Amino acid sequence: MLVLQGVIWGTALGVFPPALIHGSFKRAEQDASTTGINRVLVTLERRNRSESFTWKDIEWLRTNYVNDVDQLGAYAVINLEDTYHNLLATDTSALASRAVNITQGRFFTQEELENGAPVCVIDQQIMNKFYQGVNPIGQKLRGYEGGLEVIGVVDGGTKGNLDEFGYRNDHALSNFIKGLQRNMGAIRSAPARALNRGRNVMVPRTLFPEARPSVFEIRANPKDILDLRDRLRSDLISLGYQPVIFTNAILPFLYRQTLDTFVELNRAVFILCVITGTCVVCVLMVLSVVERAREIAIRRVEGARQWHIAVQFIIETGTICGVGGILGVPLGMGLAAFRVWLEPLGAVAWAFPATEAVVMVSIVTMIGLAGGLLPAWRAMRLDPVEVLRHE
Repeated sequence: MLVLQGVIWGTALGVFPPALIHGSFKRAEQDASTTGINRVLVTLERRNRSESFTWKDIEWLRTNYVNDVDQLGAYAVINLEDTYHNLLATDTSALASRAVNITQGRFFTQEELENGAPVCVIDQQIMNKFYQGVNPIGQKLRGYEGGLEVIGVVDGGTKGNLDEFGYRNDHALSNFIKGLQRNMGAIRSAPARALNRGRNVMVPRTLFPEARPSVFEIRANPKDILDLRDRLRSDLISLGYQPVIFTNAILPFLYRQTLDTFVELNRAVFILCVITGTCVVCVLMVLSVVERAREIAIRRVEGARQWHIAVQFIIETGTICGVGGILGVPLGMGLAAFRVWLEPLGAVAWAFPATEAVVMVSIVTMIGLAGGLLPAWRAMRLDPVEVLRHE
């Protein structure tokens, strides 16, 4: 039982830190979407229609950046005179790239996109203004004479209140940037501002075949955002454009450093726990030989051979370590959950570290088998006569 308890706690302590690190890592990835860290917004500062992007450019980017970005959505912003909202002519990737969710109805399908169906999906602010107390699904879009049928409503996500750089409107840096825009004529982009107003109507781009995308939005791994920004600028310049690229320039750098720290910490703690677990198993098994010397001597006197004793100890050690390793995983997860419950900061979370758990149990079992060799060797070499004489 002493050996089993040692293995269980050794495994639990090996799983506990990776569970916290993995959980905090995933929480950081979720927060990256909220704070715009995983976001790159690209537009053209001074342009006329002939200088806009084309849909072929967007497909070229999707093909060449398929392994570098999670989502890439493009929008042709169609400003409607004297109306509350804008039209975003886009495709089926808009939901993920805008980081919004359907709250009512549905999004238009690929078939509707190909056929140019007169359907639309509205932002939450539009529903609140024009459809209070009324289900908008199946109705015609109010304030627009083109006859668009509303098929869905999106929540606006957390992106409805972000500026071009991905900062929330109440963020200090957002206010600083807006001050530069007002007082110094710094970067201003009407398409980018329109995208973040939260008053948009998304329609299939095939409804307006002549409309060209003026802005596109990328979601990618926050660690790669800064490198991705530089590569995008280079590629778009080579295509003949003068792009303006908005991205959160400070938080991705800090985020990348944080994630690198998480990875290094996880590796160091895991190796340390494996070494500690190995030492615990070996020490406890050697002590068990000392404590069971009389039992071993009696078995030898009864006719057990040396290799019988060795096999017994190896099997016992392997079984105890395997069972203890399996039981230690849920104990480690429980410790991680308890640690998160005590944590006042929302940045700490826990998650099941599948890789580390499997590796930990496997290593503990193999170490148990290997660690059982020394006790087995000592046990088989015990002289039963000497042991019983001292007893």
